[in-house]
Amino acid sequence: MNCFWTNAGPCGDSVLSTRVRLARNVKGFLFPHKGSATEAGYIISLFEKITASINGGQGSFMRLEGLDKSTRRMLRERNIITLETEASDNSAVFFDDDCSILINEEDHIRIQVVRPGLQLKETFEKADRVDDEVNAFIPYSFSADYGYLTACPTNLGTGMKVSAMLHLPALGIKKSIQTVSAGIRNDGAAISGTMEKNGIPMGSIYQVFNKVSLGLSEIDIIELMDGIISGIISAEDEARDELFARSRSEIEDTVWRSYGILSSARRMSYYEAIEHLSNIRLGVILAFVKKIPLALINNFMINIQPAHLSQIFDRSFSGSPEIDEVRACFLRANFGMRQDDV
Repeated sequence: MNCFWTNAGPCGDSVLSTRVRLARNVKGFLFPHKGSATEAGYIISLFEKITASINGGQGSFMRLEGLDKSTRRMLRERNIITLETEASDNSAVFFDDDCSILINEEDHIRIQVVRPGLQLKETFEKADRVDDEVNAFIPYSFSADYGYLTACPTNLGTGMKVSAMLHLPALGIKKSIQTVSAGIRNDGAAISGTMEKNGIPMGSIYQVFNKVSLGLSEIDIIELMDGIISGIISAEDEARDELFARSRSEIEDTVWRSYGILSSARRMSYYEAIEHLSNIRLGVILAFVKKIPLALINNFMINIQPAHLSQIFDRSFSGSPEIDEVRACFLRANFGMRQDDV
């Protein structure tokens, strides 16, 4: 299982990944939260029969009912499945390197394609192709007035949610995220932190997404989000230039303090690690830290999660303190060995 943002794509200094998600439901069946377990099982079986005709047959099909907790957690940590799918025995997933199809999540079928960097057009084209392949065998619930019928009314219309995961440390330092949010709200988009602790976004990682699906075509939404994301990238670039010009010493000190902590700490929570990795990522972008590629920092951000650490060290954990110690060991091994290279 590859991870969608461990490679750097176009505009990769700001855009970790691009996602296009399509919500679909099977004609004649109740939405998953209203349907029975028997109906859910039928839809899983129906989809399993057509997997050889989707994406050239390339991919893995898994029923969640037969998966152990560690495998489920690994799939969620890589954003192949959602928290809701992880907890359900009436769900399934079909996935390859950049596409996953969730069965019986909020909707019967959720097709999502995720690619590194800013790749809206390419990501949409694959999602659209996979959607056509599924629809050739499975009829969708569709209304001439409201478009695709979905469990959540906000997805009516195209059923499409376009989003990008952004690293915006400079805008975060300048406390400009609220200004960005206000600026895109009238365009039918929103921005929110992807990881929060006590309501505070961690790691300067945000997701920007469209809130409007009804009344717009798929191309309209792609063009809308392309303009919004490009505007946010420009604002982040300007903020970085300003920080570099006005607060270089302060930012450089923050970066190297984080580097020192990651090189030496004996215990570290996930949120603390994300904060320090975010600082170092900014240091790489501003060329304070050299010889460390962004893709490697991206990879660390994935591998410090519990299921990944369990796989890397081939062990199970008794609780959070042990996970925090192993996480610190992982980071110390990777950053301590690089001290002569930076």
